[in-house]
Amino acid sequence: MPLLEVKDLRVGFKTDDGFVGAVNGLSYSVEGGSTLGIVGESGSGKSVNALSIMRLIPIPPGRIEGGTISLRGQNLLAKSEAEMRKIRGKDIAMIFQDPMTSLNPVLTVGDQIAESVQLHLRMSKKDALAKTIEMLRLVRIPLPEKRVREYPHQLSGGMRQRVMIAMALCCDPDVLIADEPTTALDVTIQAQIIELMREMQQRLGSAIIMITHDLGVVAETCRYVLVMYAGNMVEYGSAEDIFSRPKHPYTLGLLASLPRLDDKEQTRLVPIDGQPPNLLRLPPGCSFAPRCKYRMPVCDTPVPLYDFGGGHVARCFLYDAQTEGQRTLPVATAPRVEAAATP
Repeated sequence: MPLLEVKDLRVGFKTDDGFVGAVNGLSYSVEGGSTLGIVGESGSGKSVNALSIMRLIPIPPGRIEGGTISLRGQNLLAKSEAEMRKIRGKDIAMIFQDPMTSLNPVLTVGDQIAESVQLHLRMSKKDALAKTIEMLRLVRIPLPEKRVREYPHQLSGGMRQRVMIAMALCCDPDVLIADEPTTALDVTIQAQIIELMREMQQRLGSAIIMITHDLGVVAETCRYVLVMYAGNMVEYGSAEDIFSRPKHPYTLGLLASLPRLDDKEQTRLVPIDGQPPNLLRLPPGCSFAPRCKYRMPVCDTPVPLYDFGGGHVARCFLYDAQTEGQRTLPVATAPRVEAAATP
């Protein structure tokens, strides 16, 4: 049984223009101790998926239309709010995208971390303070005895992100969701944050769901990769399969848009033509079809998943034997990006 399993998740939001389906039938699973990278353009449903797992979708206007989210076989969508408060922070924790909007500006960082420790681990105030200082030391914040009494605005961006990691990991969660953990940080700090998360995962054995736009971060840190488009999965597989043997045209487009140091003739990046679809009016069949140079008439019908072995699947008619003669072009080879070794 996987540690976390999402099946046919459907989440949407009511707007003045109609109901927007932000996540449309998403399914995947995460094993204990592994790292799953979720990539895709803005608006593809990555963060909504994460907030659904945490049961933090604002209702209204949001609504979970269907599906299940199971942690060790227990459906989180069937839990009461009181039960979810015991699970959040202890069994599943999340590092949010912007520390300045996630941390309370009128409480010290020590108080914010200690609150979670006291709530979930039932520690005294003195023991919770000691645990907080220990966690700040583990995430390499200098002078933790001093920093524990400081407010978020007194810390640098990198330190605030480390505080978020310490807060998320203080109760040894089984699943850690990191939503763009390196956004707005310079490259040096990004590398330190990624290395820190990797070390903490090895220490605690947590499963990590890494949501990011940065394919370099995914290649460096993730064992598996899920590519999302228009609220659903278009490709899933090991990092080696996704970066070395991509199958879906959207994945090919994401990889082709990366700058390549080994291509001396490259003068500009290769964009993906067109725009993401309007979630109010998704096209029939494949949502990527209007932007795809391999589009065929059959793409306007529902697309099944095709299995390439080893857990590598893609949602594309290019690999259907019945449509072999309709191909306009063979799938090009994407630029190679070295995937990280299995952690």
